Amino acid sequence: MDEALMGILAATVATVSWSLAPVAIKLGIKSDIDLIVLAGVRGLVAFILLAPISIPNILTYNLNHYDIILILISSILIGVSDLFYIEAIKRLGSWRAILIAYQYILIAQILAYLLLNEVRGIYAIFFTPIALLGIYIALSSSESLTNKDKINFLIAYAPAIFWGVATVISKYLTSTVDAVLIATLRAFFIALIFTSLSIRRIRCFSSLSRFGLLSLLASGFFTHVGGFLTFLYALKFVGTFISTLINSMGPLITQFIAGKLSREGLGLRHVVGALVTTSSIALALMLSMFNIV
Repeated sequence: MDEALMGILAATVATVSWSLAPVAIKLGIKSDIDLIVLAGVRGLVAFILLAPISIPNILTYNLNHYDIILILISSILIGVSDLFYIEAIKRLGSWRAILIAYQYILIAQILAYLLLNEVRGIYAIFFTPIALLGIYIALSSSESLTNKDKINFLIAYAPAIFWGVATVISKYLTSTVDAVLIATLRAFFIALIFTSLSIRRIRCFSSLSRFGLLSLLASGFFTHVGGFLTFLYALKFVGTFISTLINSMGPLITQFIAGKLSREGLGLRHVVGALVTTSSIALALMLSMFNIV
């Protein structure tokens, strides 16, 4: 298969997988569970799944200290940004938090151009605001803002910045480091750091039902294996611009799945928003095809 098509497929798989992770958490895990513990255990699940695949690479690959430090930094950024993201959802509501956090796409694209001199698929940057507009149309509600909410927007911007920086770091690493090895080490660092920070509170998982435990395992897989690992291949094959733009479909997919599970119908604004976002992605892919190949 052509590398461009493989990259587009990988970005799509990553987007769907990341969309399933919050659904799995919401279905099977209590809302009062410690978030730091949750981040650490999900990382541990991913590391256990990835380690057998990456052992040959770990034994033969000569990682330099610079690469390890970059993977560690991206691990911290992702772990901390997830905590900010969840807190922003609590304070601002899901649609505002998602819309702000997903501006990471634009941040990642700008940083990729400025820091990595990346131009492959650069046409996508012109369609990113349209994709974000589609998310706004689909997820917005009539909830009013208070002065306190306006201050809390800063919390919502933290994951946008952290995700954007982590994406550019990941793109840089894919040029020299095996994708499976990157994903394995990042899962290891997340598990080590966040489990260590919450070791005394890990007993909260003893109250999980079998379904809750399976949901936890699934969310770890969807986030770090099905999501991040395949996203690394997307970054490698088609670059930051196209990979991140395709990822803008994530919130809409999550909303669609959640609506189906709760048996709620999709309104006109959801359909219009989805059409706006998907159209922007389709146009960007067509205009950028020569840059991808």
